Amino acid sequence: MGFNKLFLPEEQELKDFLTEYGRDRFHDRWVMPFQKRDAIIGSSESHEFIKQFIESEYNNRPGDTLHTGIGQETNK
Repeated sequence: MGFNKLFLPEEQELKDFLTEYGRDRFHDRWVMPFQKRDAIIGSSESHEFIKQFIESEYNNRPGDTLHTGIGQETNK
């Protein structure tokens, strides 16, 4: 059995990916592996951004806004 790692890019790259490809692809590319790996390697900001996305998506809070910090907000 192996030890599965996920290397996170910088927070800005995650924000750009979310803006460019949308919530579904972001979920498939970053959230699914994030939840299944044994170790997550990357900045604490990147880690928190994904955790914020998960919280926003799965707690199903009406009116939640995920702040991408690039002049746009991704509304739920």
